Amino acid sequence: MHKLVVANYKMNGNVDFFRSVNVLNKLKVRDTKIVLCPPFLYLPFIKIKNKAISLGVQNLSETINHKSTGEISPIMVKEFKVKYAIIGHSERRAIGETDEMIANKVVNALNHDITPIICVGENNANEGLNVVKSQVKVVLKAIDKNKIDKSREIIFAYEPVWSIGTGKLPTVKDIDKAIKLIKTTAKTLNLKVLYGGSVSGDNYSELMPSMADGFLLGGVSLKLDEFKKIVLGVDK
Repeated sequence: MHKLVVANYKMNGNVDFFRSVNVLNKLKVRDTKIVLCPPFLYLPFIKIKNKAISLGVQNLSETINHKSTGEISPIMVKEFKVKYAIIGHSERRAIGETDEMIANKVVNALNHDITPIICVGENNANEGLNVVKSQVKVVLKAIDKNKIDKSREIIFAYEPVWSIGTGKLPTVKDIDKAIKLIKTTAKTLNLKVLYGGSVSGDNYSELMPSMADGFLLGGVSLKLDEFKKIVLGVDK
């Protein structure tokens, strides 16, 4: 089963940076897929010439309602050959996205042949994983209700909120516990589960023994040499 490394550039970069990202086309990998998720307006500046690389986005609308000012629909991003969408990142949840809104976005993505990368995670290290189980269950319920083909690839990213951007890492044992919970809760789905949260070129190898199917990367994505190091390390 191939590994996956996803770059979430968040609200960073400019035209020159995203033109420079095209150097990643030179990466030679055996069995790892790379997903690059720039801000929407920079999609045209990433020119994919490597079959291992795909484009993704950092968010999608819940609907395709043409009166939704400021929203971006899956129909629009597909014009740029987008194949993936990060949905439900903790930074989106922090500004009011609910589990139900996120589930609607997942369904909207799948209905338009875009693979969702669904972020789940607890807010603090002492909170336990019940919140993760609940987040997964709401998505699963929406998939069942809308009769989504369960053979479609669906990706969850376990991102403990207390780890994102803090430099603090859960143990491999803790990551595996969360991944097992996600896979058990959504056992009817064709799943991959990534890990995300303070991954760097210096520490990613500590996380490699985990059950994670790859990484969702944030700030380190902006450091192209370090990003390449992680991709090649995952591909070994």
